[in-house]
Amino acid sequence: MAAVSYSINRGADGFKLTDFTRGTLAPNANDIEIRINTTDQNGATVKVRDIIVALEAFERGVLGEAMLGNDWGG
Repeated sequence: MAAVSYSINRGADGFKLTDFTRGTLAPNANDIEIRINTTDQNGATVKVRDIIVALEAFERGVLGEAMLGNDWGG
């Protein structure tokens, strides 16, 4: 299963491609990172809609501080 990582520094707005670091494994490259497998556990290709659904789920988790908010300083 291949993966691609994207990271961005805190405060960057993401309007420029240069705001992002892209790689196959980019831990510690910037402040915030997301890694996406190109296929799921069954070998099916991960689609853009799958990524959007996952990002919206993370957004709910971050905004609902009771879910994930204890991991960093509110």
